[in-house]
Amino acid sequence: MSENCKKDQTNPKKIKKVIKINLTDTLVRNSETYLDDINQYCHNKGILFDTRIEIILMILRKEISDKIDSETYLFIEEKLNKNDNSKEELIQKIFMFYGDKVLKKNFDQFYTPLNIGKFICELCNENKRAIDPACGTGDLAVYYKINKLITLWDISKNVIELTKINYNFQNMKADISDLDSITNHEINNGTYDYVFLNPPFGSKTVIQDTNILKNYELGRKVKKQEIGILFIERSINLLKNGGVAFIIVPSGYLGNSNNNSINLRKYLLKYRIISLLRLPSNSFSRSGTGVSTYLIIINKTIQTEDYNIHIKDVLNIGYELNKKNTPLKYKKNEGKYILNSNEYPILDNDFDYIKNEIYKFCFENNLDCLKQKESKSNYEYVNTKEVKDNNYILDIGRYLKIYKECMNGFRNQIKINELIDKNCSHKFVKKHNQEYIYLDIKEVSPPFYNGKKMYGYELPGRASYLLKKNDIIISKLKGNISFTIILKEHDNLVCTNGFVVLRPKDEKSITIIFANLFTKEFKIQHNSLTTGSIMETISENDIRNISLNRDVKQAKYETIIQSMRIIKNELS
Repeated sequence: MSENCKKDQTNPKKIKKVIKINLTDTLVRNSETYLDDINQYCHNKGILFDTRIEIILMILRKEISDKIDSETYLFIEEKLNKNDNSKEELIQKIFMFYGDKVLKKNFDQFYTPLNIGKFICELCNENKRAIDPACGTGDLAVYYKINKLITLWDISKNVIELTKINYNFQNMKADISDLDSITNHEINNGTYDYVFLNPPFGSKTVIQDTNILKNYELGRKVKKQEIGILFIERSINLLKNGGVAFIIVPSGYLGNSNNNSINLRKYLLKYRIISLLRLPSNSFSRSGTGVSTYLIIINKTIQTEDYNIHIKDVLNIGYELNKKNTPLKYKKNEGKYILNSNEYPILDNDFDYIKNEIYKFCFENNLDCLKQKESKSNYEYVNTKEVKDNNYILDIGRYLKIYKECMNGFRNQIKINELIDKNCSHKFVKKHNQEYIYLDIKEVSPPFYNGKKMYGYELPGRASYLLKKNDIIISKLKGNISFTIILKEHDNLVCTNGFVVLRPKDEKSITIIFANLFTKEFKIQHNSLTTGSIMETISENDIRNISLNRDVKQAKYETIIQSMRIIKNELS
C-alpha cells in the first residue's frame, strides 16, 4: 500500500469527504433513473404496466390500497423520495412515460419545462381566474393550485383528451375544452386575471382568412398573419383590465427589423410590460424546437407615459438542456455538487432568485397585479424611451449591465463606420464557368482563412460578396465570432452572406479594426446586438456601429498582419 493511501486511511475528515461525494453522485443518478428502477422492480414482481402507473400515483397521493403490498409500497416510496423532483415534476415524467408506452404517443412534442410554469404561478396572487388558450397538455398551469379557477383550451380534441388525463394524474380540476381560440375571438374576453400562453409560432403557421384577421388589430392591415402573433393579442383580450399575461415568444419577435415584428412591439408597448426574461438556449429542445425564446410578463393597463421594464438574462432553469431528456441540473463548485442543509444537491435554477427581483420590482413600482414585497435583490431595468429610440427593440442584449458597462469603459473610442469605405459594393455577378475560392463560416479559423475551390455553377446561393486584399470579414452569428483579413490580392475570392465585409480606408484603419477583433469588448458588443430566434445574428448596420478602442499597439498588430501575409504567401 502506498504512503498516500495509508495517510488517507488515518484521516477521518478526508474519508468522510469522499463518502459524501460518492453518496451525492448516487443521489443525482437516482434522480435520473428512479422511474426505470421502479418499472424494473414492478416487472420482476409481475405487476402489469397499467397497474404500475396507478400504484405510483396512489403512493404519491399517500393512498392505501390492497393492490399494493407493503414491500412494494416501501420500495417505490423510497425511490420517489430520493430525488429532488417536485410532485408535479414526478407526475409529468410519469405522464410522459405512460403516454409513450400506453397511449402510443410521444409527449416530447408537448413538453414544457415545469420550472417555467412553477415560476409563473409563484408570481400570481391567490384566488384569481386563469386561462391557457393554447394549452397543449396544460403544463404551464399545473402549479396554479386554485382548483376550478383554471380554464384550458386547445383546438385539438385529441390533445384535450391528453390534457384531461394529465390533470387527472395531477389530481386537479379545471374547465378543459376543445376550442379554437383564434376563430372564436369574442368568447370570454375581459374575464381572466391571468393568461398563461405558449402558442404555436413560426412563419409556416399563418392565417390568411380576412374574416378572422379583421377581428384583430394586428391582423386587419395585413394579408396574412402568424398565428402566434394573433394569440398574443387574443391573450391580452382575454384579460380583465389590470390582468397579467405570461407569454412565451420567439426572440425574433422582440428584435427583428421587419414591419410585422416592429408593429407587434409597438402594440405590446401600449400596455405595461412588467418583465422581459430571455430564456436559455434549448429551453424547448425536447419539444422539437431550438428556437431562442423569451417570457414576457405584461399588465393590461394602457400607458401614456414612459416606464421601466424589469429585464433579465436567465442562464439556468434547473435542467441540463443540452442532454437527452433534459435531466435535472444541480449547482457545482470546482466539479463538486453544492449541498443544502439536508446534504442534498441544490438545483441550478435562476428562477429561485428572479422571482424575488420581480417581487421587489412590483413593490417599488406599485404593481399589485402580482405578488410584491421588499427584498434585498438587485435588478436591471430599461426605460421604454430607450426602447423606442432603438427602433422599439425589446431584445434585452443592448440594455443589460454587461453591455452598458462595456460601452462606458471606452476612453478613446471610434466607430467602425468611421474607419471604412461606406460607399463600396461587394456584390458580384456570378459566372457559371469561372473558378472561385469560396469562404464559408467554417473555412475561417481566426485569424486565418483557407477557402474551397468551386466553379460558379457550384457556388451556393449565399455566396454573395467578392473580396479584395485588406478586406476584413466578420461573421454575423452569435457566439464564437469568426473573422479574418484578406491577406493577398485575389480576383475570384468570394464569401457567404453570413459575413459582414468591411473595407478599411487605410493601413491605420486596418490595424485598429483588426486589433479590436481580439478584445472582449468587441465580443460583448457583437453578442449583445444580435437578434433573431433560430440563428441569432447581428445586422450589418449594428456591426458598423460597434465602438472600437482607437488606442491600439499599432506596431505590434502591423507586425502580426505582416507575418500573416508571409505565412499565407508561403502556403499558397
